[in-house]
Amino acid sequence: MFAAAAMAAMLVPAVAPAAETQVDAKKEEGSLYLQCDGNPNNMTAGESAARLLGAVTLLGLFAPPPESADASKRKFGAAGAAACSGILEGEKAEGNPRRRIPLILARAVHQIEAKDYAAAGADVAKARAEADAAQLTADPYFNRSMGLSFDQVEAAILVRQDRVPDAMRVALAATDEHRFSLLPLISMQDYAKLAPLGSDADIAHVQAVARLAPGMTDLAADRLEEIGRYGEAARMRADLVRFQSIGKTKEGEPHRPSTLAVAQLALSEALAGDWDAAAAAAKRARSIDDARVGEGKPEAMDVRLQTTEVLDLYEVLLLAKDGKPEAARRQFTARSRWLAPSFGAVMAANRLLYADAPAADRVAQLAQPADAMWAERATAARAELTAKDSDNKTLFQLIEPYVAAAAFEAQSKSVWRTDKSKIFIKLKSDDALEPETKIAFLYGVQPDVAYDSMMLHAALDAKARGKQGFTFAPLFDKYLAAVVRAGSPGDEIMPASLYLDADAVIAALSPAIPDPVTLKARRAVAK
Repeated sequence: MFAAAAMAAMLVPAVAPAAETQVDAKKEEGSLYLQCDGNPNNMTAGESAARLLGAVTLLGLFAPPPESADASKRKFGAAGAAACSGILEGEKAEGNPRRRIPLILARAVHQIEAKDYAAAGADVAKARAEADAAQLTADPYFNRSMGLSFDQVEAAILVRQDRVPDAMRVALAATDEHRFSLLPLISMQDYAKLAPLGSDADIAHVQAVARLAPGMTDLAADRLEEIGRYGEAARMRADLVRFQSIGKTKEGEPHRPSTLAVAQLALSEALAGDWDAAAAAAKRARSIDDARVGEGKPEAMDVRLQTTEVLDLYEVLLLAKDGKPEAARRQFTARSRWLAPSFGAVMAANRLLYADAPAADRVAQLAQPADAMWAERATAARAELTAKDSDNKTLFQLIEPYVAAAAFEAQSKSVWRTDKSKIFIKLKSDDALEPETKIAFLYGVQPDVAYDSMMLHAALDAKARGKQGFTFAPLFDKYLAAVVRAGSPGDEIMPASLYLDADAVIAALSPAIPDPVTLKARRAVAK
């Protein structure tokens, strides 16, 4: 080996210039793998060793080093599709199913970029068929990661074919299967802004997301208001305010909810016709703001501005309700755009005030009827969507990486041990929260595995403490953590729309993260 290396060194001056030019050119362009999806070949450990050995031999002297992922080398449109075909077809076609599937989906994405939607659809079907043939779709870990990509890429094609209802149905088809897994739910596209419609699948999806992440309750309530389900929206907003009000500060004072959340509750209750509750919520929002200002601890200015705008729209509805449509129109059209209230609330105000409005009052967001507002928003949303088709990045986010069983199974021991939890943080006495609240934390674990692990651990802990369920509020920060409260239906600290049934969570997530005994038996069978 060393003799070969020495001989090669002697020959370097004679052959290096031409070889270096070839290597540099190939490095600049990248392999077909990088040109296809920006990710390198699935090199095995044996191949890596062979490259290392070859580096000190005459024949291997100029072999390029292993590639790293580099999205900048990804081709676009038809050129990208051709690069993918170069490694999907022919004698040297990629044979590893877990590598072939994302390459086929990448070709589908490139076909979308090239606006060849029929070819894109054929590639999604091909990817599904090959995954079935390789029995990947029987792997629950594949289905909760890379397998999610089939529906999302197919839905992206349907949207661009103006088949929005079909796209929403396909994109959200796996909601129930993954209803307790936060990242799979968030990865699903809903395309709700592209058409004035709602469906059970659409609403089930936004409600499932809010249940796992209370901070996203606004998105669910906003969607309900868009399709006129004001009472349900008000109940969800009331649950969020209640959730934010649980417990006491270190000084022993009750927690204050966000003024914006309370203001949005007032507006929702007004839309639902519950005027007494709306008035009480509006008064509460203003009093909380006054108290914080008086203490020298006001909320951030952007929150206060949004709160003011939401309460202003509440006042518009109140004027209309009190038989003062002229005053309501003046206040409604005083703003050229309403941005803080939900789109559904603005449309509702438009419907109240547009029909009998004189021509002089048909300005700002009374310049057109609510149906035209729907169409205008859909047009803008479609333009935004298709504009991103050329960035060679956004569409590729629809292709999820494969997460192997080992990543989930590695958390088995920690997740299932509730007597001396290594997931819940031990708080100091002066940091103690209300009795039923704990903070879950996992370090160095990829997000999808971490949130499923914390969710299942919270369910097991609730059962161990004699509770039927819990609430779960992830903390999206530099670390993966969540605030967990255990309780049972009807408890003051268990708002209905945010409550998670422990048995249902355990049944859904334990196949992915089995208890140690079950895991040991599973591995014994697999040997």
